[in-house]
Amino acid sequence: MDGKLYFSFDDGTASSSSVQQRVDAALQEIQTLFQEEASVSLSELKRELRAWTRSHLQSEDIAQVAALARCAREEFSVLVIIGVGGSDLSARVFHDSFNHPYHNLLSLEERGGAPEVYFTGDTFDPRKLAGLLEMLKSRDLLHKTLFNVISKSGTTTETMATLMVIREALGDTNWQQQVLATTGLTPDSVLFRMHEQSPFYGGTLLPVPDGVGGRFSAFSPVGLFFLAMTAGKGETPDSRIRSAVKGVGQAHEDFNLPCGHQSNVAYRLARWIHLSEEIDETKHPSKNTIIFYNYADNSCLGEWFVQLYTESIQERGGGANVIPAKGPTSNHSILNGIIAGPRDKVVLFVHWKELGPDLVLPKATDVGSKLGENVKRRQILPVSAEFEGMSMTHMQTASYRGTALDFSNKGVLHAVLTLPKRDVQSVCQLMRILMDTIAVKGRLQGLHLGNDGGEELTYLQDGVEGYKRNFRSFALASSAENE
Repeated sequence: MDGKLYFSFDDGTASSSSVQQRVDAALQEIQTLFQEEASVSLSELKRELRAWTRSHLQSEDIAQVAALARCAREEFSVLVIIGVGGSDLSARVFHDSFNHPYHNLLSLEERGGAPEVYFTGDTFDPRKLAGLLEMLKSRDLLHKTLFNVISKSGTTTETMATLMVIREALGDTNWQQQVLATTGLTPDSVLFRMHEQSPFYGGTLLPVPDGVGGRFSAFSPVGLFFLAMTAGKGETPDSRIRSAVKGVGQAHEDFNLPCGHQSNVAYRLARWIHLSEEIDETKHPSKNTIIFYNYADNSCLGEWFVQLYTESIQERGGGANVIPAKGPTSNHSILNGIIAGPRDKVVLFVHWKELGPDLVLPKATDVGSKLGENVKRRQILPVSAEFEGMSMTHMQTASYRGTALDFSNKGVLHAVLTLPKRDVQSVCQLMRILMDTIAVKGRLQGLHLGNDGGEELTYLQDGVEGYKRNFRSFALASSAENE
């Protein structure tokens, strides 16, 4: 297999030929609509909330991100991301996927000049925020910390509450010079208005562009600044961004291929997911749950996909649930439920051919000799004796293949996205493919039709408004009672 991303699936959708023909016809119509975007202006895409499809082409935004990152890496030793949901999940994916797993424990030189990294602003639970501030103060790092607060409206309560606590910790004098705001560039944003009164770090704001929703913002300044700031050894902020843009650009090009083309993964994946929902229920139970099975020791990609999918596709009472999993860890938890529980699930594997630096299991005889001549190697080291000399990447792949084969044998519908490497380019290509998949799936569900507001339901999230109102009511009522 070459260095391309591949999509394959277990050919058992259990949907009738007539259903497949109807879905294929719909995909042709959907692609025609999307292809018309090539000739429309960015302002029109903003109105349709699809400006995210051109984030990798916004050279001014990209140049601003790179310049700010270069300066900030020289001035600060710590980077704290303040955000929730789409505002910070992409950064968490980047950090979890290809930054050193013990990034903060490395020296500055070992990190390649990158700052330490921490996340906050996604909960009102004070424990971690209090601990973060205590740690930064005790290590004399608070004054060397840059806080990147991310909120398009500047009114996200969890995020802004955290910012106010941090403001108090920094002191009222020049606290803005340790805060970089990523927000909407209009007076509608509270952060924009705060910046007008007293500018934030760098005398500028990073934009959350119009027409780019939070869960589609990874390749806008929302995600790119973090990516540039944490460039490691052998990298620069600019080279990191180039790798990301290359991966996104490849996905963008593939999305414009014929919808049935082998390399047009977004359409083929959307088709597979949709057909898994429209099966012959007289023969197979309905599939209403997707297990997103990232076969690597990374959790954040699954958390990101949960938000991307459920917040976009679960509308009008429809759309599948998503459960994140990682292999083989989840083989020891939810796998039994997939095979022996309700047959309401399909599995989407993410398989990485190269995971990065590898390790090889030593020969049992070598280890046994160190324990003493009287040790019988198969008594003390049965696993090593059987798999001695194998690389752990090889064993990880064997575990994935064994799991997939078992699903096939047990009649569990599954598909796999196979990527060449777990690196910046491949991860960003995958994320953009999944965004495009959501765009296609939303239209297969008709979420662009019949909405009185004229906006595509795939890109809205009206369901959160009730919780926001109730939260405010309870918070203010409790405050009044305490007074």
